[in-house]
Amino acid sequence: MDKKYTKKTKWDEETQMDRLSDLPDSLLHHILSFMDAKYAVQTCILSKRWVSVWTHLPVLKLDSKFFNRVGNFRSFISQVLDHCETSNILTLSICSSKKNLASSLVDKIISFAVSHSVQELDLSLKYPIGDLQNVFRCQSLRFLKLDLFCGLPLPNSISFASLKTLILCKVYLKSENYCFDLFSSCLDLQNLVLDHVILTIWDIFNISAPALVNLTISNIRFHVAKDANITNYASIEYQKVVITAPRLTSFSFTRYGPVLLSMDNSPLLENVNLSMFNYDFLFTQDRSFMLLIDMLRQLGNARSLTVSLGLVKFLSQHSRVLEEQPFPFSKLESLKVVKGRRNRKKIPPNVLKFLVQGSPMAEELLAKFQKQKRRMCKQPMDD
Repeated sequence: MDKKYTKKTKWDEETQMDRLSDLPDSLLHHILSFMDAKYAVQTCILSKRWVSVWTHLPVLKLDSKFFNRVGNFRSFISQVLDHCETSNILTLSICSSKKNLASSLVDKIISFAVSHSVQELDLSLKYPIGDLQNVFRCQSLRFLKLDLFCGLPLPNSISFASLKTLILCKVYLKSENYCFDLFSSCLDLQNLVLDHVILTIWDIFNISAPALVNLTISNIRFHVAKDANITNYASIEYQKVVITAPRLTSFSFTRYGPVLLSMDNSPLLENVNLSMFNYDFLFTQDRSFMLLIDMLRQLGNARSLTVSLGLVKFLSQHSRVLEEQPFPFSKLESLKVVKGRRNRKKIPPNVLKFLVQGSPMAEELLAKFQKQKRRMCKQPMDD
């Protein structure tokens, strides 16, 4: 009985293997694209049929978490790039929690992306060494994510012919001419995320993108250039962000305090998400309060507004001045409040009135509470 069962099981496994091997290459490539490259490469030992299947994968995902030693991971990346025979790569994703990938390897990764017309490039590297500027030569990109823990020298302008999504995370943007109108030449850019980005600027940070639809700014910091003629270093927290995006419909802003915002040409704006962290030493300043009021006015076209409890608390601390301010929102249809660690479900009446009273739906608008969602990069929670 046991022998028959064993033989039957073995026969079933061999039959299934034959069926899998008989699939066309395109389908096998699609299946292997869901795997990390380490396991996709290991399929070469299955049979002669599988020896070179992985070398034609349109999607390459390489993650250091599957390797015990950083040296093995570096060697694996190099060998995969050397043996890849696909002329057009749809996706190249390299994630390394190990520090200091060699400059020669970083240069090789970027050169590979350029020469193989990569469409989606995701580089999550911890303190990489090398000339990352070459990534701006990759004109085939439709999606670019750079999560680098390092400085990124910028060319005079960023120009991607086909780029639709750009995500910059934990990057220190540096430019010799301090010209931060970076995105105006990205004519097809629709989604932009700036997360934990440090900006070396003089005065104004311009975000000008004619096709931009979704914009997320999370925990940006301003750094004074060494040769900048600034006498009051406290003013660096109030640098001006100028957004010129006529097609913008969604705007998300997360920071410990407001900025001087200019958004005059965004008539299609619908969804706004504002999250301010509850740091009392900043929020008790009258200057911060007026900056926030001005930000809200700039976003007055929003139909859906999501705010943090920290922001609500900030407004409530200036209740007397708040009563004198005009209502910022004239089209509001939805108001949501993101809960932090405290399960408070109450908005002071004067704050609620200030946020909704200018809307024609004011009598019907009620604040809905929701839990805080996880963000792409770790950051403090609201109190």
